[in-house]
Amino acid sequence: MNSFAPFLNNRLFEGGSRDTLVTRKQAAADLVALRDIIRDRHSYVSAVAYPYERAIDAMTGQLPEQVSIRNLALQIQKLVQHLGDSHAQVVDWMQELPSGVSPFAVGIENNLAFAYDPQTRRLLDPEHPFISSIDGRPFFQWLERAGDIASGPYASRSQRLARSLRLLRHVGYMRRELGLPEASDIALELCDTTNRSTRTVMVTVAEALEEFGPLLPLSNESGVRPGNIGYLRIYSQSDSTLAARVDALMAPLHNTDALIIDARQCGGGTRECLSALFPYFMTPEDGPYIHNVARLRAPADTPVQTLIDLLKVEDKAMFFRADPSRPADEKTALEVLLAGFHPQWQVPEGDFTDWYYGVLSALPGKPHYDRPVYLLMDWGVGSAGDIFVSTFKGWRNVTLIGSASNGRSGNSIPFLLPNSGIRVRLSTMASFQKTGEMYDGFGIAPDVFMEARMSDWLGETDTILDRALAMAQRGA
Repeated sequence: MNSFAPFLNNRLFEGGSRDTLVTRKQAAADLVALRDIIRDRHSYVSAVAYPYERAIDAMTGQLPEQVSIRNLALQIQKLVQHLGDSHAQVVDWMQELPSGVSPFAVGIENNLAFAYDPQTRRLLDPEHPFISSIDGRPFFQWLERAGDIASGPYASRSQRLARSLRLLRHVGYMRRELGLPEASDIALELCDTTNRSTRTVMVTVAEALEEFGPLLPLSNESGVRPGNIGYLRIYSQSDSTLAARVDALMAPLHNTDALIIDARQCGGGTRECLSALFPYFMTPEDGPYIHNVARLRAPADTPVQTLIDLLKVEDKAMFFRADPSRPADEKTALEVLLAGFHPQWQVPEGDFTDWYYGVLSALPGKPHYDRPVYLLMDWGVGSAGDIFVSTFKGWRNVTLIGSASNGRSGNSIPFLLPNSGIRVRLSTMASFQKTGEMYDGFGIAPDVFMEARMSDWLGETDTILDRALAMAQRGA
């Protein structure tokens, strides 16, 4: 049990009026149910060989007679971060966190963290922008702990950063995790750009988070930029209205000398934007383009017709290898890809279905755009966003600019634990890029690396877009 001691040290909350309890027997039954779900349905656990059964046994052995559902949910949240699955999490787990939040947000520039007011977009101290420590603990310890809880050890750097920045504001919870005492103020040690001058600021803890805008305040407007450069903003992968507007947005950009597709902070969702946009960069001579393949963990007795229909949905738009209704040229393209396909991880035979695939083709009514394309990406791109950027990666005339994406693709499903009502979202699909590389734990690397600067976080500049425009204007 000692090997799981750090994982189980959950700084559990004392029972309170908001806590709903279940018996030890009920909680243990839920953990058995979770073990069976992971064993029978989860897609990535064997890719990392984490001993989840031993961890669940250790959790069960420490259950008290009356178990707080909130505490159980937070322990399960930690457990599932060890499964090599970047979708894995307890649904709405952050709603279970105690009160006490930081009124300031954290941004990152060149691996240095700075503190700013998310409402005004102003630094807490312009002369001392960077965070050295919080409550006497070096900032990197806070960041590392938040990453472990929200993403786990197998997640990509981008995934850990994206989730950590949100969790860090829950200072009441993070103090418990770090073994720090509760207090009404946060002791924030700030330093200047040379790390020679420091200042400690006391910031009052807020009761709850106030609504504020996106972490990076980017424009959502598309159009023609100076130098006859087209700019298409794909701000979301979950906005069906944006996908429906792609043709209208592309119409005035068709005669530009270069095109910037800005997918930064687009998150995940569906593949509708990809399906609407990518055919503009294809010709009929390209034939079907197999851009993503995957194998699914489904119950062994699942009928073939059910398997055929299972991923024919907007958020996946993937087809089963055995589907007799698919066109012959599409099937040929798939077999050609699979003949030379070497996946980064060989899924266990017998546990997964045959291959599913994502495919794109040139479409009538979408005129071919054959000039340079610059695709902007960052750590706010994930899931359907990962599929979006990986499809463009390596395509002719396309250059990816920015920082690596999250790296997650898995057809995640919420599974209900019957006694506690806790819902655990887990991936059920092992998904691969066309090159054989996995998404989860790695993400998509850009061709040209760029990261946002402090002034970009504060809404004063957009240096990445400026640099991309300069590249497009000079034809770099």
